[in-house]
Amino acid sequence: MKMLLVTTSLLLSAGAQASSADQWKKLKADTRATCLAESGFKQPKVLEGPIVFSNRVLYRIGGIWPQQHMKGKSGKVYCLHPYPDGRPEIVE
Repeated sequence: MKMLLVTTSLLLSAGAQASSADQWKKLKADTRATCLAESGFKQPKVLEGPIVFSNRVLYRIGGIWPQQHMKGKSGKVYCLHPYPDGRPEIVE
């Protein structure tokens, strides 16, 4: 019985650590930085987000199109980033 209590308490404490505030902060910072870089914009910034789903984070990114023919116009894209690993998908 004592072993069962110890095992249960260890499992519960491990689950709590997996979702700590620091880990959520790191996840959001990492996905934010990746989405800003992957957007392809000059001077990218987060317009909305993060919106956290069960295994993805969504951001709306704004910035200046880098292509010369766009003549410095601003644009917006969505970035859907799977976590903990995965490559973000950028959609206009």
